[in-house]
Amino acid sequence: MSKNMTGVSSVLDVLPHDMGLRVELDTNETYYLKSGWMGRWDGIYGIACGYGDCDGCSWFRDENQGRIAIMNSHVKLAVPWEEPETKTTKEMLEAERKAVNE
Repeated sequence: MSKNMTGVSSVLDVLPHDMGLRVELDTNETYYLKSGWMGRWDGIYGIACGYGDCDGCSWFRDENQGRIAIMNSHVKLAVPWEEPETKTTKEMLEAERKAVNE
């Protein structure tokens, strides 16, 4: 993919914003953004929930998640990814299922 801003922006226009976004940078770093991210002419904006480099991948705890801006000029690849379910989400769904079945 071209690293110019027009190329990245046009790709971001067709990606689903209701899924997470994996963004690989020209520094060989990868950021994982939660759903609801936003692509603008100058960059990608969202909430980072994970980070990866040559040493592996780290998932942030909720209190460590933070807003991030990634400049389009550093993006090598941006693709959607499925956000993993958290334990809290699983517990809530199970409680809802039990309530419906009672």
